[in-house]
Amino acid sequence: MAIRRTTVVLEEDLYREAKRLAVEQDKSLKEVIEEAVRSFLRGAGQPAARRSRSRFGLYPGRAVADLRRETLYRSLRK
Repeated sequence: MAIRRTTVVLEEDLYREAKRLAVEQDKSLKEVIEEAVRSFLRGAGQPAARRSRSRFGLYPGRAVADLRRETLYRSLRK
């Protein structure tokens, strides 16, 4: 699998929470963020009605995923 390098800008409280989780689970911050994004993209924690093809950006010009802070927090806590 190809790896892509990117920069992610996080609010300080979100960064600290993710870092704390990484330490608790003996994982790297990269692993925690990857797991959170994968979980979100699979639709974990979202009502079934919200899991539609258009929601995940299969159409040009649409967002790939909902990366709102609340959604990411939920994914990190799982």
